[in-house]
Amino acid sequence: MAMVLNAFVSRLCTMLLTYAEEEAAKILGVPKEIKELHRRLKRMQAILADAENRRFDNEAINLWLNELRDLMYDADDIIDECRIEGEKLLSSHSSSSCCGELVRCCYPPISCWHEGKFRHEIGHKIRNLNRELEQLAKDKDDLHLIPSPRDDHYKSRISRKTSPIVEPDLVGEKIEDDTRRLADLLIKEDNKKIQVFAIVGMGGIGKTTLAQNIYNDRKLRDKFNPKSRIWLCVSQDFFEFDLLRSIIKQAGGDPGEAKEKEVLEPMLSQVIMNKKFFLVLDDVWDAQAWNELLRKPLHSGSANSKILITSRHEAIARQMGAVCIHRVEKLSQEDGWSLICKMVFEEVEEGEMHELSDVGMQIVEKCDGLPLALRTVGGLLRTKEKRHSEWNKVLSSPAWSFTKLPKEEMGPLYLSYLDLPPPLKQCFTSIILFPEDFPILGVCLGNRCIAEGFVTSEDDTPLEDVAEGYWKELLQRNLLQPAPRYYEEKGCRMHYLLRSLAYHIAGDECFVGDARAFENKIMSSSSSIKLRRLSIVDGNLETIPDLIMKQTSLRTLSFFHIPLIRHLPENLFRKLRSLRILNLRKTAINNLPTSLGDLVHLRTLDLSNSSIREIPESIGNLRNLQFLLLEDCKYLHSLPSGVLRLISLKVIVVEDAPLEGMPIGIGRLRQLNTLVGFVVNGSEGCRSGVGQDVREQEHKRYQHGRFCTLEELKSLSQLRFISMVKLERVSDRAEAKAAALQAKPHLTVLFLHCTLPSSSFDVQHPHADDYQEEDIKRIGEVFEELHPPPGLEKLQINGYFGRKFPSWMMTPSSSLLRNLQWLDLKNCGLCQPLPPLGMLPQLCYLSISGASAITSIGPEFLLLAGGSAGARGRNGRKTDSCFSFPKLETLVFENMPNWEEWWWRWEEENNQTTSLLPSLKILIINGCPKLRSLPESLLCHVTALKTLEITRAHNLREIQNLPSLTELILAHNSSLERVSNFPVLKHIDVDDCKELKVVEGANAMEHIQLDDREAESLPEWLAGAGEEHPRFPFLQKLTLSNKICRRGLPDWPLI
Repeated sequence: MAMVLNAFVSRLCTMLLTYAEEEAAKILGVPKEIKELHRRLKRMQAILADAENRRFDNEAINLWLNELRDLMYDADDIIDECRIEGEKLLSSHSSSSCCGELVRCCYPPISCWHEGKFRHEIGHKIRNLNRELEQLAKDKDDLHLIPSPRDDHYKSRISRKTSPIVEPDLVGEKIEDDTRRLADLLIKEDNKKIQVFAIVGMGGIGKTTLAQNIYNDRKLRDKFNPKSRIWLCVSQDFFEFDLLRSIIKQAGGDPGEAKEKEVLEPMLSQVIMNKKFFLVLDDVWDAQAWNELLRKPLHSGSANSKILITSRHEAIARQMGAVCIHRVEKLSQEDGWSLICKMVFEEVEEGEMHELSDVGMQIVEKCDGLPLALRTVGGLLRTKEKRHSEWNKVLSSPAWSFTKLPKEEMGPLYLSYLDLPPPLKQCFTSIILFPEDFPILGVCLGNRCIAEGFVTSEDDTPLEDVAEGYWKELLQRNLLQPAPRYYEEKGCRMHYLLRSLAYHIAGDECFVGDARAFENKIMSSSSSIKLRRLSIVDGNLETIPDLIMKQTSLRTLSFFHIPLIRHLPENLFRKLRSLRILNLRKTAINNLPTSLGDLVHLRTLDLSNSSIREIPESIGNLRNLQFLLLEDCKYLHSLPSGVLRLISLKVIVVEDAPLEGMPIGIGRLRQLNTLVGFVVNGSEGCRSGVGQDVREQEHKRYQHGRFCTLEELKSLSQLRFISMVKLERVSDRAEAKAAALQAKPHLTVLFLHCTLPSSSFDVQHPHADDYQEEDIKRIGEVFEELHPPPGLEKLQINGYFGRKFPSWMMTPSSSLLRNLQWLDLKNCGLCQPLPPLGMLPQLCYLSISGASAITSIGPEFLLLAGGSAGARGRNGRKTDSCFSFPKLETLVFENMPNWEEWWWRWEEENNQTTSLLPSLKILIINGCPKLRSLPESLLCHVTALKTLEITRAHNLREIQNLPSLTELILAHNSSLERVSNFPVLKHIDVDDCKELKVVEGANAMEHIQLDDREAESLPEWLAGAGEEHPRFPFLQKLTLSNKICRRGLPDWPLI
């Protein structure tokens, strides 16, 4: 993307001012030149906003800006080099035995010569910068640029009341009718083989929004279970293997490492064999995605499967054989104004809404009925004061009729872009460096913007929090859209028209595409603008093109969808010394050239999911590196000691890489805020034999001398997220205490993992016999000392084999974990009882799995201190409690083979009401074969429960009395006999519950789904549903996935 100069210059000015006062500048003898550079930039800063806004209209201004950009990039590199070299000299001076005045004779001749040579060169470069900047300052006088107030610092103008994600259905009234009509067509069963339906219309008209509404429609969700509803963004330059792999994954299959079409096609065919599915192909540009790739394997699916496509071109829909084509029309002015009002006004602001309706309707008229334009302009208006003067400024903006844009309908989008604060403009245009179909996660975008220097903080707010604010504001302004598949993971995508606008603004500074298109672009370009950012998206590329190595001004080099590259040229990094971001994820590269150490400006190195086996020691030269991403590097067994010299490192991710340990000295990296996959090494070597074979135990003496222990975490006070693995290796509680987790004020996410015993017959259900008693006692003491701070929000404990949970989880007080929102207890096989988690006031999600020692869950699990509601345990002792799990929305129990009883008994006293699980919406019980019943009090207390899923609960005989339940999923419950009293139940899904005889008291039932493929007759509870007094008077749909659907079988007439 093109540098946004006023933001870039502002950051550079701040950096220059700070650096001029540092010792590193003084030791190089350049503070005077640095201050002069700062002075010249400050004087020029005032006119940059006007220059940016006029550059498309005025070629002279555009050329002047291009020259200034090149100069600023050079200045950025030079200041970086000064910092690095100055810090090296300071380090060497401080470690020298010389004291008093620094004199040359204290150092070897070579060192003195190098220092003098660098001082001379860097001083010369800065003086040249000042001369060129002086000339540009003179030239600007001929351009008649107007100074404007500074607006280079970010401050969110979005109301805190609003959600960071705007609901996708805010598109006027007509969409509800269109959604209803198309959904009815899609769920209609006519036993025909797969049919294609199409939504067509111009860009920005709302095709994807309508498809999202249909995809999330309740009737359609009832018809197709979650793994049969698939969403694919096809994009203009799609990759066949990516589409196939994505469908396989979403349908519940596992493509493994396969990337060949010949392997993936039959795999897809098998995964959806005889299954009914609903597939959305969004943004189809070429019918071959269906005709030549997906049609054949998908035809193994069952009848009544449906395909819904969105496309700009009706001809493509016809080429794909669409049986129904819906053309999306522009919104009426009334619907357009309604959409604006929903985004801008609160319900209580009807007066202001009426007051602004005149100018508002004029703004709507300029949007020409395009939902995308209305949404982006609405996002802009919500940042403005609700006054005529402010809205009239928007109405009279020249951006509406700006003629130098690729498409006429981009005027409102450009208006929204111009209104962004400068830092957000840079983040917005940087998004084009992701491929079109790439899900953009908030953390990934934030880290990229930090690495590029787009994120600044004036009040010591962590850059990560500022970057998250950028991402949220781009969403709230509707410049990004939530992606259907990644909604819960804060994933989003950019609309094609907005992407085209961002590409136009970026100009020739960046390129995104395949290798051949890149070479054609470079060979045919007459532009003098240097390429700064390059993303190659090419599934057939096997070697790095020579032309890439000639782009010596590159700051970002990313490879996407390139599984075939195995080697990098040895001199690649010597040529590309200005790189800030290097993305080699999902490549087959085994090793990096030692010239990696030449990338002294590098901020991000991403090798995730690659075949890397070794990282060169020269990585230690990268003193500016902030993000080192090595997730899922299956062949990487160790980190080089050079990592310890990465003094700027903020993030290390080594999750799912088979590292033997972390290098001694990791605690020196004081800037670390994220450490994912920290491999524990005991101070006396690995004492525990848990999870080890004989060879590993023999090797442990050697290992513990090479790798660090938990004690090194003590100095990492900035940690926000840490996950630790192989905690069974910790030698004693003193070592765990030395990590000082409780003293880390910023820690919000903590994952604690022990290795499951490989000797166990069932690693999911370890037993006491799998451990030595000494190890059981020790791990309990270790976890006791891993006490998190009270600000913790997310906690996972996996594989813990102590007999009881640590006291910081068992204490009946909300103060210890008062901010915890998400808790996952996994494979804690020896622990009992469960902690009193009801005391946690902010807990929203709780999952307990593999708790094989638990036989009973009683009121102790639910307690939350405060009041005296009279809860009593079995010993009759009164407990002090009045409410429990006040915010819990999702509760999961899974793989608990010995759990038999779940009960609580509460008495109301002193006119106080006991409130248990008042917010619970989803309850899942899976793999609990001995559980006999659900608590009777569910009827009284769990009044918000909407979804109940029970699977493999073989001892459960009856489920009843849940007045709020709307969805019930039952599978493989061999003793279940009765389901009753669910007055608002709409949907029931039953699979392999052979003893189920009665389903009653469910008069609101609309959809029944039977998934038992072997059943040849209707179950007893359903066979009488069509009698004179029907059991399900409102039943609309019956979905059968079994042999009964054959017309010749006896029960077919009942259907």
